[in-house]
Amino acid sequence: MASARPYAWLIACLLMVVCLPVAANGLQRIDRIDPEQAAQAGADATRLAALPSTAFEPAPSATQLSGADARGRGWWRLHPVPSGDDRVLLVYHPYSARLTVLAPPDYRARRASIFQPPARIAHSQRALAFDIDAPGPIWIGVEDARYPLQVALRSPREYAVEDHAHVRVLWLALGLLIGVALVVLMFWSRLRERVYLLFAASLTSQLLYVLCSYGDAYVLPGLHWLARFGVEGIWFVATSSTILTVLFLLEFAQLRPRVPWLSRALLLVGGWLPGLLLVALVWPGPSDRSWFPPLGNLLLLVANALAILSLAVAWWRGGRHAGFVLIAWVPLVTVSTARAVQLGSGVPLAPWLEYGLPVMEAFAALVLVLGLADRMLAFRRERDVAQNDAQHDALTGVLNRAGIERELRSVIVTARRQRLPLSVLFLDLDHFKRINDNFGHAVGDACLRAVVAAIRNADTDGHPLGRIGGEEFLLLLPAHHRRHARDTAEAIRLEVETSCREVDGAAVELTLSIGVVDCGAGDDAASLIRRADEAMYEAKHAGRNRVVVVDGPTG
Repeated sequence: MASARPYAWLIACLLMVVCLPVAANGLQRIDRIDPEQAAQAGADATRLAALPSTAFEPAPSATQLSGADARGRGWWRLHPVPSGDDRVLLVYHPYSARLTVLAPPDYRARRASIFQPPARIAHSQRALAFDIDAPGPIWIGVEDARYPLQVALRSPREYAVEDHAHVRVLWLALGLLIGVALVVLMFWSRLRERVYLLFAASLTSQLLYVLCSYGDAYVLPGLHWLARFGVEGIWFVATSSTILTVLFLLEFAQLRPRVPWLSRALLLVGGWLPGLLLVALVWPGPSDRSWFPPLGNLLLLVANALAILSLAVAWWRGGRHAGFVLIAWVPLVTVSTARAVQLGSGVPLAPWLEYGLPVMEAFAALVLVLGLADRMLAFRRERDVAQNDAQHDALTGVLNRAGIERELRSVIVTARRQRLPLSVLFLDLDHFKRINDNFGHAVGDACLRAVVAAIRNADTDGHPLGRIGGEEFLLLLPAHHRRHARDTAEAIRLEVETSCREVDGAAVELTLSIGVVDCGAGDDAASLIRRADEAMYEAKHAGRNRVVVVDGPTG
């Protein structure tokens, strides 16, 4: 149950945000001021108040600045609900907008944007806040807005509660992103695999985009310098995030080998073309960059569609990791696309979309971490299989020479550390060349497999067994004295003699010559093998099909 707590907190916070009650916005009416007459009046409250009634047109909503210009630009007059208390004028999600506010009692022009230091440093940049200390109409001038702006009047206490809830939800999600990015970066520093670096870079760019779009990046130490780039800096970060995420998806889900054509299209739409847009964005030239958002959003939508299609096809073709990305990517793409569409169409941003982006990014990060862990396990299984194949004889299935020598070195160290005996058996098939010459190599190979089976039948403890030559085997008997080793060798010799008279229909009459030695104080792996080999040759010279035990080191 403990492992489910982070997910439970995320779900609880998301539900809290979605279900937050919408408080009254504190406004009776909003009037839109005729743009031409507003331009003549300028940012002067006296001249704005003197405009004729024909200069004002009631806005369709008392909660947002929108009208003939769907992006909410121009001048507006707000009529607050009468109240004797101090209040705060809030303009939510200003993004690129620059505001000029004329409010009672002095109607002094106050200008603000998310790129300027806030008047209330204790609060987030989710909303631009202006203190309203007296009753009376309020004028707001809006420049460079890209969608309708939501406005409200709140008491300072209501604003503090609302803003603190926002900060808790936002930084819970961003904290998870930061933690995952740091862990992945540490993995990359040790493993040096590009996929980890791309994942960390993708998470970092997404984190930076959220901070910039909310405006909180510009009040954080070390990031406030980004304010000098204005909204173009947000575009740059968002597009860079798209490129890095596409490169990560291609690498992590192994899309290039599984869906080559789709991966090329995805790289073009999500990598090369956004890269060209970035070059055009920073290239010296005309200051008007209004062409960038529609092109960037179009490429993002097409890249998202291509990514989902590529991942689905790769998963259908057996790409397990593509399935992890689909689980993480589809909710994030759904939320980010809905958010982009609503912002672009002028529909007010719903709470679940406002917080859905960072929450879904955190969810995607957690799922992809699980995918990376699964990827590491798959690589480790492949490594273990390769290592097993490298240490085993393909014909008989026992250890090869390198594998049995490595095992022998290990058991020597263990025997000396624990002060236990160690014996070694060197086994060689008698007249094996004659069997190959008379019956063919296929029968010879079958004889090798039959001998291994006979050794395993006689040595029921399954001690390390390796093939060190054509028909030569080495059997290790840890914790066995040479007397017990001799009995084991005799059992093996008799098992081979009785069970291997006929192999694959050929009367081969297999027998073994076996040398037995125990490990002395001065022995290493090479000397043990050499002494066991010498003992085996003594058995050969004594007439074959016998066991010879050497009592101590020779020489």
